[in-house]
Amino acid sequence: MKPSLVRIASAVWVIVIVLAIIGDLSVPPAELPLYIGLACITLVPLIFGSRRYRVFGAIALAVSLLMVVMEYSAGIRIKEYKEHIRSTSTEENQQTNAAATKQQKP
Repeated sequence: MKPSLVRIASAVWVIVIVLAIIGDLSVPPAELPLYIGLACITLVPLIFGSRRYRVFGAIALAVSLLMVVMEYSAGIRIKEYKEHIRSTSTEENQQTNAAATKQQKP
């Protein structure tokens, strides 16, 4: 494969990962497909590049997979937190309604 394609894939990976890390405005796991796509992009320099690009590809693949794992685990934690908040709020509403009903009875 042409070395220019390897350089382009490497540059795209660097630019996108920097923008994803700096502009992290979404709630996990919204960026999970982005990080999986970045892991796929790293296969180009890892397979077709020279030694220097292969090392870069291996490191980039490791970083991409780490970001996938972190994004997935953060999504799970957020989901559990939302469920905890929902259940706590439901219990409080039931207790408040029960107390209000008891006060209204003569």
